[in-house]
Amino acid sequence: MTKGELSLEERVLLLEDRAEILQSLYDYGELLDTRDLDAWARLWAEDGVFEMSTGRTANGRAAIRDMLAAVMERSATPVIHMEMNPRITLEGDTARSTMLYGVARTQDDGLTRVIWLGHHHSRHVRTPDGWKISYRRNTVDLPETGHP
Repeated sequence: MTKGELSLEERVLLLEDRAEILQSLYDYGELLDTRDLDAWARLWAEDGVFEMSTGRTANGRAAIRDMLAAVMERSATPVIHMEMNPRITLEGDTARSTMLYGVARTQDDGLTRVIWLGHHHSRHVRTPDGWKISYRRNTVDLPETGHP
């Protein structure tokens, strides 16, 4: 269906859906940076699946939260996530997205540097509580250094 075939109400709903998904993509990195894992976990569907670039996988919101808590436990040094260049494709009550991300960390010399760049490849689902991540696979495009 083309944009011209949609009613104004349908077009507004598409914009609202895109905006909600986009906000969740940006919140993802900020909530990790502030280490608010409870709020971060609420971005996920109850039955979500997360495949990290390191090969670790978790199934279900609680397991995903626990996996990230373990990663953070091994790395007390704060990082900064940069979420960029979102691409969102809406498909009714589901959506797909890709997002370029970077991670920066303050090094021993006091300078903060980007330590890796990659992509989030995600699927989203509309739930009664709003749009949630149902699946995410992270890839690393530039070599990883210092990932716990």
